[in-house]
Amino acid sequence: MEKIGKLQDYLKSLAASAQPGDRLPTVRSLMRDFKLAQPGVQRALKALKEEGLIDAQVGRGTFFVGGSAGQGAASMRSLPQKGRSVILLRRPSATQRARLVMDRLQAMVADGGDMTLEVGYSDANHARRVLQSLPRFDACVIQNSFEQMPVEMLAALRRKSDNVIVDGAWLVGTDVDAVGFEWGRPVERAVRLLSTGRHQQIHYITTANSFLANELGLHRYRQIREEGPRGTQLRAPDLLPSLPSREFELAVLERLAAIAREPGGERRGVLVWGVESGQRLRAGLHARGIRVPEDISIVLLGRSDIETEREGFFHLIGYSAQEQAEALYARLKSRWSDPYAPYGLTLITMHEIEGRSVLPAAPAAPERPSNPAEDTPGG
Repeated sequence: MEKIGKLQDYLKSLAASAQPGDRLPTVRSLMRDFKLAQPGVQRALKALKEEGLIDAQVGRGTFFVGGSAGQGAASMRSLPQKGRSVILLRRPSATQRARLVMDRLQAMVADGGDMTLEVGYSDANHARRVLQSLPRFDACVIQNSFEQMPVEMLAALRRKSDNVIVDGAWLVGTDVDAVGFEWGRPVERAVRLLSTGRHQQIHYITTANSFLANELGLHRYRQIREEGPRGTQLRAPDLLPSLPSREFELAVLERLAAIAREPGGERRGVLVWGVESGQRLRAGLHARGIRVPEDISIVLLGRSDIETEREGFFHLIGYSAQEQAEALYARLKSRWSDPYAPYGLTLITMHEIEGRSVLPAAPAAPERPSNPAEDTPGG
């Protein structure tokens, strides 16, 4: 009886926001999701039909009555929805910044009176297997900033929820919502900053892994190289074959040390993406005899509200984890309030935190005092 009661509550929550003629989930899917035999599902459907919330039509199926239901259903729709269910999917190996976004989102959902279920997955196949054993949810938020999302995985998500929100900007043009950012603007700002500081060489270190936010950063960097007057300063980007990890940071350290030790005595500046610990980066450079900013200027591309990334020292340009969580929650509430609104992408605002890791611009040469004798015609 407990399972039947849960199924009835679930169907009533769907009925509260359904439009007249919206089709119910199939009996087979309800049997699978709620681990019920067919008679149990039919009992739950009969109870909803007696309440006037659904209507069964021979040969067509079972539909929500929606706006034509009686006073009870109408008053239910007018009340603010609480106790909705949200599944949060994320990789157990996620970066610190990714974990922080989801933790803050989970707190916001709970504070709003709704329920969350957090599920970790190792890859797309694992995610599909996990989803098969779960009931439907009122919303699904998946963190997928770096990895490709196969069509089969997206289909599995849509079978579990009509409202899918992706934490990551690459999934655009589909019937899901997405929240994210792009690295093009921070890259342009960092290049301008280093150019103003009269750096003769500018480098860019990032991952070779292909995802939209990173690709947009690389695209802007290459555009500046090809088109602008700063192009001669910019070196080809260094693409490291891994994602943020201790191995990634070690590769960043070795590359920074190699750039700083290049002969020629030129002033060098580097944009670095993917550093999680500014303290480890600074200590590693010190151990290699590299001084920042005397030997090399560094601008980090990262999260403006995660202090461990810049460690109170590095100049950082990027985005706020708190604002990303807030944007995800805003998308979630907006989708619940207007299920038929167009799907879209929310890009959050760029921030810049000044630091001491960039050599300031060289002072302008003092003006040469005028010599009255030189100003005299024929003198």
